[in-house]
Amino acid sequence: MSVSVSTNDDLVEQDLQQPPASLAWLMWTLGGLLFLIGFFHRIAFGVMGDPLRVEFALTATTLGTLASFYYYSYMPMQVPVGIMADRFGPRKLLTCGAGITALGTVLFVMSTNYWMLGLGRLLIGGAVAVAFVTMMKIAQHWFDLKKFSLLTGLGLLAGNLGAVGAGVPLQFLIGEIGWRPVLLGLAALTGLLAVATWIWVRDDPEDLGYKSYDLKGARHEPHGSILSTMKDAICHRNVLLLTLACGAAAGSALTFGGLWGVPFLRTAYGFSSQEAATITTVMLLVWAGSGVLLGFWSDQSGKRKVPFITGAVVAALGWAVVTQIADLPLWLLYLALVVAAAGSSIMIVGLSLARESVPRRLQGTALGWCNMGVMIGPMILQPLTGFLIDLNWDGTLENGTRVYDLTTFQVGFIPMIVWLLLAAVLICFAREKKFGS
Repeated sequence: MSVSVSTNDDLVEQDLQQPPASLAWLMWTLGGLLFLIGFFHRIAFGVMGDPLRVEFALTATTLGTLASFYYYSYMPMQVPVGIMADRFGPRKLLTCGAGITALGTVLFVMSTNYWMLGLGRLLIGGAVAVAFVTMMKIAQHWFDLKKFSLLTGLGLLAGNLGAVGAGVPLQFLIGEIGWRPVLLGLAALTGLLAVATWIWVRDDPEDLGYKSYDLKGARHEPHGSILSTMKDAICHRNVLLLTLACGAAAGSALTFGGLWGVPFLRTAYGFSSQEAATITTVMLLVWAGSGVLLGFWSDQSGKRKVPFITGAVVAALGWAVVTQIADLPLWLLYLALVVAAAGSSIMIVGLSLARESVPRRLQGTALGWCNMGVMIGPMILQPLTGFLIDLNWDGTLENGTRVYDLTTFQVGFIPMIVWLLLAAVLICFAREKKFGS
């Protein structure tokens, strides 16, 4: 006859209650605020590009490269951040990330030359790189994981509130007080966020006497070396495919909405800078809102591949209409932008599929790989678009500044359309298989 024995630890765990929703949302929101600030910095060049181009005598290529300095540090940080999130928890990473972001912003504000600007942007990109993966780690411990895709979509929506601030409001503030005072104020707010994060954020509900949503003992599982952990995650076929494919989705939305959409709309349709900034801001909000809806649908249906492939094809067609067909009726332009933005939200599904494709101990690392792919997109596409625009420039100058015609923009946008179609093909080879969700 066998006897079942319960340990004191088991009895204590059974008595623990799940954390109150308000406390869980506080943890997630503080992580979301750094992601919002990071998104502001990511998108702000769409509005700041002209003042910077004039003040520092930048060409389209050097401006695109400067914008991509953010991604040069953000992208390679994703996998290390995933490993550190698995091992050390979100609290320390978020606090350090917010503090270094504040310092990088101050350096950018004080810049007197191109290389100081680039260094400041490198610091900002590397520091805010901790936000998304750690926000998802908080979701893993503080929320029911059946809501993971929904929370991922809400995270993107939170980030896009930063994009809203980097649109028309930033355009107005730059006109009133200049770009330096605006960013200096943001640096102060980011420093305050670092303090608040250290005071309030906790890695797991157990740290405050509540029951964790994470599997028992998962946060204490043994880990291999950093290199072996990175290799173990990327060797899963889905993680590798998603790292390559997700860049197309974010790359297209951020290349258009975060840098080249405003000058394109001014050239192609005669919009003012403020009107063009409003359009790209709304487009980014549609992108984020679609991510919430797509994540909810994917969670409810349990499907990942079909939404991703469908979205990639729809996005490619939408961007082709927006960028390659001249003189669209405005209603059709706006509809095509909505379709393109909605289709480009597919990386929400990709992140969920990456998490489900690996054992529990590798989930943060897999998210890091996949999010690195998300950043590869704009890191490549923003300067590549600028390079192609410069390559096809007809030599026109106005007050010493290069003027680009519609054809140059159309050529510049071709790579992002091709990459989206390639992403749809890649995900055809992915597998929908879950590991201990």
